[in-house]
Amino acid sequence: MPLPRFLLLLLALSFTVTSDAATDAAFVAEGATAGLKSGLAKTDKVIKSLEPGTPLTVIKKNPKIGYAKVKLASGETGWLPLRVLTAQAPPPAAKPEPAPITSETPSRTPQQLQAELDHLQTELNAVRQASANVLRIQAERDQLQESVIFLRKALDTALREKSVLNDDQKQAWFLIGGGVLFGGILLGVLLPRLSVRRQSHWSSF
Repeated sequence: MPLPRFLLLLLALSFTVTSDAATDAAFVAEGATAGLKSGLAKTDKVIKSLEPGTPLTVIKKNPKIGYAKVKLASGETGWLPLRVLTAQAPPPAAKPEPAPITSETPSRTPQQLQAELDHLQTELNAVRQASANVLRIQAERDQLQESVIFLRKALDTALREKSVLNDDQKQAWFLIGGGVLFGGILLGVLLPRLSVRRQSHWSSF
């Protein structure tokens, strides 16, 4: 006797719910980088890139299309290709071993040590000589600056004194010229009077 369609539909739904509810722990396979997609359509975008060894939970598998719906530890869900999933956790990456630390130092002969000491002493002397030259140059520069300042002051003083002397000479020549002019006027006034007096004096005899 055939089963009613309602019963068949109920059995299909229960199978789907059971398959969706089944979960398996998985990891992204070693050497694979997977892009978690939001859906199976071509227009669905990759929402996250997963590195190898990323733990996740498989919610549902679809072998026909080769994808599985997975859930991350953060709660995000999406679709990944079945080929990038593995049930075995990839082995942890081996950490490089640090180089052994030894307290041994390469041995050097006394001649080598003396040569290094002489070289360092030569460099030290060169640095000291350079420092002494710099100090000497700075002292000479300071002396030159002081000499320049002194000469500028002396030049200003000489220019002022020359200006004063020129003014004094101008005043002296002015006074001399005024005296000569005054003397000429005085002689011009007195000489006619003296000549008149002499004539009157001689006429009285």
